Amino acid sequence: MNHSMVINTVGGATFAKCNAQNQPLFRINAGVSCEEALEQASLLMDCVNKLTFLSGMENDNASMVWASHYLSEMVKAIIDDVTSGLQLAQGGGA
Repeated sequence: MNHSMVINTVGGATFAKCNAQNQPLFRINAGVSCEEALEQASLLMDCVNKLTFLSGMENDNASMVWASHYLSEMVKAIIDDVTSGLQLAQGGGA
């Protein structure tokens, strides 16, 4: 019998801050399994890795650097939200 517990995102992490108040434009959705969220984070980090490599090989490609920056901000939000979900599941709160 499998006693594994499904741990989900809590929906607290935000990214893409804008305006003078640093208001977040996006938020991680609550209720996504942490396993699936981490899979997405891995895929995004693969893109970041490729973009930073390519931008390092070219001297003047600011668009790749900015794309990497925004993608890495998304990944951080996913990982932060997964961490909150894990803490909540362990009884430590979010």
